[in-house]
Amino acid sequence: MHGAEQARDVAAKNLTQPSRFWLHLVCLTTLVFPCVASAMDFRIYYQPQLKIKMIIAEGKIQSGDVRKFISIAKRADRDGEGLVTVILNSPGGNVEAAFRIVDAMDKIRVYTAVPSGASCASACASILFASGERRSVLGTGKLGFHSCYRREGGTYEADSLCNEIIAANAMQRGVTHAGINRFVEEYGARDMAWVGRDIACKSLQGLCKPGNMETTADMRVALTNSLECSKLPSPQAQLVCGDAELTRVDRQLAGIYEQKLKTSANKERLRSSQRTWLRTRNECGDKDCLLRSYNARIDELKRTPS
Repeated sequence: MHGAEQARDVAAKNLTQPSRFWLHLVCLTTLVFPCVASAMDFRIYYQPQLKIKMIIAEGKIQSGDVRKFISIAKRADRDGEGLVTVILNSPGGNVEAAFRIVDAMDKIRVYTAVPSGASCASACASILFASGERRSVLGTGKLGFHSCYRREGGTYEADSLCNEIIAANAMQRGVTHAGINRFVEEYGARDMAWVGRDIACKSLQGLCKPGNMETTADMRVALTNSLECSKLPSPQAQLVCGDAELTRVDRQLAGIYEQKLKTSANKERLRSSQRTWLRTRNECGDKDCLLRSYNARIDELKRTPS
C-alpha cells in the first residue's frame, strides 16, 4: 500500500460519522463554486511541440470520475520520464472521488500541470495537483487553497481530521508542513487563497516538482499554452498554436500580409487570395504540410507587387 494511501486510511478510521458523510457527499468548495451536475470531463490533446498525447481534465470532481480517468489514460503518451501529463482545470469537488483518482494516478504515474488559462482549486489543488509525481504551475495558471469544512445543517464547521488526511497525503509527496498550514490555518470554506507560479513554485517548498518537459524554453511555452491551444476550433490552429516553429512562420506571414495590405493597390484581391490560401492550409493534417503551405504563401506574398 502506498504510504500516503495508508496515512489516509489510518486517519479516516478516526473520522466522526458527520465527517464521513461529508467526505462522501459534500463539495469542498460549495460556498466558493456552486455545485453543478456535470462531472469532470477528460479528453486527449496532442501537443505537437512535445510530441505527446496528454490528458485535459476539466470540471468538478465527482464520484465515478476515476473510471473515466483510467479509461482515457490508456490513450495518452508518456514523456521521457515515463509520466502521463494531466492538465488540470477544476474548481475542486468531492474529496473521496479525488482520492480515488489519486490511487489511479499513483499506478499510472502522472505529471500534473496547471497552465495558462487554468485554475485548480480546493480538492483539485490540495489533492490532485499535489499528488503528481511531477507537478508545475505555468504562465497565468493558479492554485486555490482553503481549509476542510463539513456541513452541519445550514452552517459549515471546521474539519480538522479531513485536513489531516489531505496534509498526510501532501507531506508524503514532499510538500512541507509549513506550506500546508499556511493555508489550512488562515482560510476557511468561505475564503480561497489564490496563488500563481511565483508563490506556488518558489515560496511553498515542495509543492512544485518540475520535470524534463520544462528544460527548454520552447518546451516550457508548449506546456504553458497547452490548455488554451487545445480549445482552438481546428486541428490546424491547434498545431500552429502548439508548435514554436509553426508559431514563428505564422507570425512572419501575418506581418508580411499586413504590410502588403497597407500598400496594395487592390486590397480586395489580396484579401481574396489570402482566404483561398487559408482554405488550402486547412487541408493540412500535420506539421510538415503546414510548413510547406506557410513558406509557399510567404514566398508568394514577397513576389506580389504593391
